Amino acid sequence: MKIAIVLPSGYAFDEAHPNSIETVIRTLNAPHDFGHDITVFCDSPAKQRSGLNVIEIAATNRLQFKSKMIETLRAYDPDFIEFHQQAIELRPIAKALKRPCALYRHNEVKAPKHWFDRIKTRLRHDPYSALIFVSEAMKKAFQGQFPDKTCYSLANAIEATLWPGDARHKSKTIAFAGRASPEKGFAPLVAGILQALLTHKDWGAELVLGRFDTHKDWAQGELAKLDPVMERVTLRKDQPLSQVKLSLKDAAIAVIPSLWQEPFGLAALEAHAAGCAVISSGRGGLREASGDHAYYLNEVTGDEIAEALNTLICDDAKRFTLAQSGQDFVRSAHNPETRKGALNEIRLAIVAAFTAGS
Repeated sequence: MKIAIVLPSGYAFDEAHPNSIETVIRTLNAPHDFGHDITVFCDSPAKQRSGLNVIEIAATNRLQFKSKMIETLRAYDPDFIEFHQQAIELRPIAKALKRPCALYRHNEVKAPKHWFDRIKTRLRHDPYSALIFVSEAMKKAFQGQFPDKTCYSLANAIEATLWPGDARHKSKTIAFAGRASPEKGFAPLVAGILQALLTHKDWGAELVLGRFDTHKDWAQGELAKLDPVMERVTLRKDQPLSQVKLSLKDAAIAVIPSLWQEPFGLAALEAHAAGCAVISSGRGGLREASGDHAYYLNEVTGDEIAEALNTLICDDAKRFTLAQSGQDFVRSAHNPETRKGALNEIRLAIVAAFTAGS
């Protein structure tokens, strides 16, 4: 089967600077035994390419990107098209090609606020044969609004061997890897870390902050609150994935204090795989990511985070057990081979249903 994986404009599928969506695509479509011909269609250019076949769509604007994408896909003549993330932008392409296809949503589809919003949401998803969500939580939220739409859930996978870390050999470091934004719980995180470091003088923190300029002014104000302990805080802004791996490999504890409904929680998988003891808000799909192997916050506040940090810092055995069990869990439950097989079944089912209805 010829499979086209289509990314929106602005996604260059650059291996040197991947975003989380592109990482998921690479992990789930690495060499497999299903015999499919898979090609990624994306924006250009990229500094580094390897592995999957890639066709770049060079365009100066979104309108040109759309027309070139349609033309290129028609020439490729796929049996199945997997569109990723942007329902509105990719809708005209799906509508023009009329092939069995899925929209792979890596985040939540916001519930309609009123009847007109409901109509718009339905229209933007109508051209897609089915939707694939990265957690059962996101799937249930959508199907609660649109029960007639065919939907699947497929949890993200992680290649644990690419995230080295030994739970037994860690530095006294608290790590956060993500955006310094309100919805990621950055303000309570800062408050919690400040309390923990003031109490535990031999511990430090490492903050790996992606897309820092998006909330730069607000984030700088929050970071200023760490001035009393800043000599023990390492800031890393807009670093490549390789630095995230190094930071988590070293850290004993990782905090994921998201305030919004996380679609799944790839950050949790990465921290578990690297052997960190994980403190999590459990919002959205985060509980599906961590299972029973995270320390869940009752509330996302500075005091709650400080209390969780204090518990794990003061109890070496508890911290190690949580880290080791989490690492074992992601290696067994979230391994790529299991997820690849599930994705293959979903793709085949969508094609079969489309063919039967034609």
